[in-house]
Amino acid sequence: MVKPHPLFQPLKLPTLCLLEIYEEDITKCYLATALRKNAVSTLDSRLTLKKLRELNINSLQDLKSLVVDNRMESLLSSRLPGEGEVQALSPKLSARLIDALASSPDNQSAMDAALSQLPQLRRIGNTSWAQEDAIKSAMAAFGIRGSSSPDQVVVKKGLSSGLALIGSSLYEDNVVHSDASRLPGFQTISSDVTGKAVFRKGDEQLIIYTANKLPLEQMLGVDLIYVNETRGNIVMIQYKMLEQGNQIGRKNDWIFRPDRQLRDEIARMHIPNINGQVSDYRLNRNPFFFKFVKRKIVDDTQQSFFLSLDHLNQVMASQKSRGPRGGIRISYEDLNGTYLREADILSLIRSGYVGTHSAETEALKTIIQEVAHGNRAIVLAWQQKVKGELNG
Repeated sequence: MVKPHPLFQPLKLPTLCLLEIYEEDITKCYLATALRKNAVSTLDSRLTLKKLRELNINSLQDLKSLVVDNRMESLLSSRLPGEGEVQALSPKLSARLIDALASSPDNQSAMDAALSQLPQLRRIGNTSWAQEDAIKSAMAAFGIRGSSSPDQVVVKKGLSSGLALIGSSLYEDNVVHSDASRLPGFQTISSDVTGKAVFRKGDEQLIIYTANKLPLEQMLGVDLIYVNETRGNIVMIQYKMLEQGNQIGRKNDWIFRPDRQLRDEIARMHIPNINGQVSDYRLNRNPFFFKFVKRKIVDDTQQSFFLSLDHLNQVMASQKSRGPRGGIRISYEDLNGTYLREADILSLIRSGYVGTHSAETEALKTIIQEVAHGNRAIVLAWQQKVKGELNG
């Protein structure tokens, strides 16, 4: 798009961009990402747009009906551009419009495409976050710099996506744009990709299994499985998304409301008794942890925290977790800093201070590998064994 210099002057790039375009005597609205501007003549600049996708509104005037707030509607009316004009909106008005557009499933494709170009602003799903974060955390746990790559990335054969997780092809072709400063090449992998990643540093080795939506999650109730072969411990993590508070006094809080799915996952988080002599120290042998992640990310910082399964059960049983209508909720503010940070959990995994004992790990590794290779009979046998022990 080429316009006189002053029209593009207020724009701070990159940014999302709403466009109204005349097509065959009617108007249509599109969402795109404005990435850069540069002078092309003495008087004109060129604005480069990417990922132009149609929205389910026909004109910019229709945006007013989406903003359920008289003040915001009035502000929007005064800021809508005329024909051929360009207008920069305030951050607050921009955020309100994005929320309104994102509420319609018809706009999801356009939103995903445009936001994928903005590492500092994205909306993430549970599965995508878990798979992306598995690789990032593995790198951080071993102090591996962002420019490094895993020694191996192994996936199941016959995946419908056809993604080949080999070397630079994963980085260039198969990864949605993310925070490249933490781990270039291994950001968000599509939800049907699974397998394991192996990391080494000196004589240390860590294996990450992605388990979500697969028999391993069905068996253990977790999304990620960390196997520290050097210390002989296994730690398993389930991801949950925090939603922004919507009650008076809770607007800045982040809330997770336990549901039936959580209860079912916790019921599966059980390690049967495994024979073997325990000769190594663990602060806690329970390998199960939960990672709570803020649904919306508006900067490049890690906005998450960890709770052990024991702590989570204690929090949910506390009267403090009861909402005004009696429902249970996990509140970021109510925890008041009593949780593990990213660096905390990674240090515990790497040192072997938490997770299964070596004797348990050796037995579990064989089971995990078999299930990852598609042996569902083991899942059934495991479920029967755990159910028998719980009933006993």
